[in-house]
Amino acid sequence: MNNTSISKRYLVRLVIETQSPMAINSGDRETAFDAQLARDNNGLPTIPATAIAGVWQSVANALAITGREAWFGFINHRDKENNSYSQRSALTISNGLIHNSKNTPIMGIQSQAELQKDPLLALLLQARPHHRERVSLNDRGVAKDTGKFDQLLLPKGCRFSINIQFDDQFVDENAFHALLECWQSRSFALGSSTRNGLGRINVIASEQTCFNLNDGAKAGHALQKALCNNKPPQTPTINITYDQNTFLKAHLPLKALDNWRCGAGSALLQKNEKTETNKSEHSVNIMTYSEPVIEWTNQHASIKEKQAVLCGSSIKGILAHRIAFHYRKHTSQWAEKLADEKNEKWEERPEALSQLFGFADEKNHSNSIAGMLFVDDCKINDSKTITRTHNSIDRFTGGVRKGALYSEELLYQPEFTLTLWLDKRASISPSLKLALTDTLDDLKIGLLPMGAGSGRGNSLVMQKENSDWQTSEFDNINITEQAS
Repeated sequence: MNNTSISKRYLVRLVIETQSPMAINSGDRETAFDAQLARDNNGLPTIPATAIAGVWQSVANALAITGREAWFGFINHRDKENNSYSQRSALTISNGLIHNSKNTPIMGIQSQAELQKDPLLALLLQARPHHRERVSLNDRGVAKDTGKFDQLLLPKGCRFSINIQFDDQFVDENAFHALLECWQSRSFALGSSTRNGLGRINVIASEQTCFNLNDGAKAGHALQKALCNNKPPQTPTINITYDQNTFLKAHLPLKALDNWRCGAGSALLQKNEKTETNKSEHSVNIMTYSEPVIEWTNQHASIKEKQAVLCGSSIKGILAHRIAFHYRKHTSQWAEKLADEKNEKWEERPEALSQLFGFADEKNHSNSIAGMLFVDDCKINDSKTITRTHNSIDRFTGGVRKGALYSEELLYQPEFTLTLWLDKRASISPSLKLALTDTLDDLKIGLLPMGAGSGRGNSLVMQKENSDWQTSEFDNINITEQAS
């Protein structure tokens, strides 16, 4: 459709909720952190319209949405007569406006005193509302040099309102529904580290309104009023189906065999009542990682301060290490051949794994590629906690070494579910597919520790009894016959 005049203007209002922490960065640096969260004039987190448009266009290209060039604009397009011309984007996208604890988007400049009265906004106004500590490990299982960094994040459960406008000058309004379905694709994630579980969203409410511009000023006033309306839609009046046609999915329910822990937290998951041993939070040295989560009930938000989480980045690192091991086994790359090599050689990952996990070329960024494997964060279901005390014995006196007594909080047989997504465009070698299959089999039968403290037996897991272990979709991975 290529009308020369505009007769209709459409307004689509979306309310999205983050399904995992989100790292929307401004490009600047925050004190003691590598990046800074993007914020509006009130100091509240926002999602820049440019970020939304960039992700949306990328997903539309991957899904081969019909007419995507008209929706997002183009430059230097050539027609049959070889004439070059350009066209603006048909979409006008607003920044994402954060919602307060009463599910109302914050519009315009507000006083800081009023914003601080809302518990949710008071949390988000903090310079560091939430962060994760990240580290890259070498072949010896310890942190790489300069491999430690911290990541500022928004908590899971934040809600944003986004307005999208378009007219019928260049596009067919009936085709917009297919374009909007991109928002429910697994690859539609905002911010950084989206393949490690961050930035996942869900459209929880939506509405579409059409304004007939032939009505003149009346239509203009109605559109302006709708744009200034701070009452978001409460239900998804636009039917947006969830896209599962572009990803292969693995659903892996797991249960710890005994005591279990992941990461390093800063707060006890369960406050133990005072006992004769007088244990307190200050006497426990190592705790399971937990983070704040925003929960919504009847359109009101509450903040859950501690939710145990196994981060997607941790899962991905564990899988990458074991897949590399099996891949070398299947391609006869034995350790004896590297006996005289330097540590840098030992740290190199097989090149074939780049299709799954990506590759970052520090010397030439144009050679870097994004991985095709997406890993979700795992919520750890509530379970009983115990405190275990450790010490180190002096081999000469037989007593406890000074300063070597410590304790850790552990979860007893927690349950959680790993969810892996593999882009159907991925094409891997037969050896790599065998390595992936062997790794998932190891996880299923309890041969792959998933968590922290594996040297002490604290992270052994296996398939949950009587659960539905779904990995059959991964049998449909594209195979390339390139040399391994």
